[in-house]
Amino acid sequence: MPQPGAMMPHAAAQPDAPHPNGLSSKDVERLLVSPNAETRIETMNKLFHDLEAGALSPAERSLAIEVVHCFAGDAQVAVREAVAWQLRNSPLLTGDLAERLVRDVGRVAFPILRDAAGLTDDLLLDVLSDPDSGKHVAVASRSTVSARVSGAIAERGNVIAVTALLRNDGAEVPDSAMSRALDRFGRVRMVSEAAATRPGLSLAMVERVVAFVSDSMRTTLMQAHGLSRELVERLVERGREAATMRMLRPVLRGAEDIDAVIQWLHTNRRLTPVLLFRALCAGDLSLFVAGMAVRAGIPAENARRLAWDDGELGMAALMKKAAVPPGLTQPFQVAVGVAKRMEYEGGDAGREDFQAEVIGELFTACTPTNDWMVDDLLLQLFDQKSEEVIDRALDQAGLPFSPVRTVQ
Repeated sequence: MPQPGAMMPHAAAQPDAPHPNGLSSKDVERLLVSPNAETRIETMNKLFHDLEAGALSPAERSLAIEVVHCFAGDAQVAVREAVAWQLRNSPLLTGDLAERLVRDVGRVAFPILRDAAGLTDDLLLDVLSDPDSGKHVAVASRSTVSARVSGAIAERGNVIAVTALLRNDGAEVPDSAMSRALDRFGRVRMVSEAAATRPGLSLAMVERVVAFVSDSMRTTLMQAHGLSRELVERLVERGREAATMRMLRPVLRGAEDIDAVIQWLHTNRRLTPVLLFRALCAGDLSLFVAGMAVRAGIPAENARRLAWDDGELGMAALMKKAAVPPGLTQPFQVAVGVAKRMEYEGGDAGREDFQAEVIGELFTACTPTNDWMVDDLLLQLFDQKSEEVIDRALDQAGLPFSPVRTVQ
């Protein structure tokens, strides 16, 4: 609006006989004499009443809309905020005016960002680059939120905005956005519980969420997704294995590091067959051999000779000594067989090729199976491989579908 005391557009043209509760010429005169925020907000409310009543002539309506636009540019934040609340669901809100208001301060932008229909994803994404957390919360609370916008909120929003997004049934939250939200705030109870109660979670996301939530919320997950208690407990353990593998990689610099880490894992009962299988298929052969040796209570070189034995007895004997279930012998043998055939020794060179070949060979040799331990072991591979590596493995396995997508 013009500065206090400035003439409003065509103010003298206002009719002397007002519509009931509408704007009169006395209101305009009062606005010009005492142009404080409270007066302007009261005047604006009467303007909206006139516009919504539809009793204005075309000339009066044009004047009223012009005055509303003046209020939207008022020097007082309180006046602009009042305009935004009046316009948030109004057909009077044009695209230009909406953009003007959402780029205003958070108090002004909030009602438009949350309630106004027709805002484009490009505009919302641009707004989300603003660090104002109130704007993030408003966008996260819209009646519909696209996958693109959800991803931006998961990446940039504070904990309140992310919680609002996950609680919003009208938001499309892809797994990538959910994963990012859990990466950032999974240990915050209101975030993990909001994630757990979202409908239609993929198994991959259930697995991630279950690691963060309480026992009571796990029960809710079981009921919502038809999961057995046994499966939930397996998912919890799987999440621990994945976290351990991610944690180990940066500290494994040499043989001494590997020995120290293996001893720590063994002492804390974390040196599980699943973790060792993940290490083997990830190409961390030294970690696999050292771990099997500690579980079996034999020197590492002996464990390697048994595992790399060309016959079937060596691996079987090692697994028995290491207290690994005998039903898992075949997957371990297949993975070691790939390493031998490719002459892969565990270095960074050729690691991805080895990983891809292992996945393809395992699915060719070990599926289908009715052994839940083998199924569970094979599923461990998918949360540590990039999609590119998995796709290459599927090509090599000759599978017409993606087990990852099927599982999810």
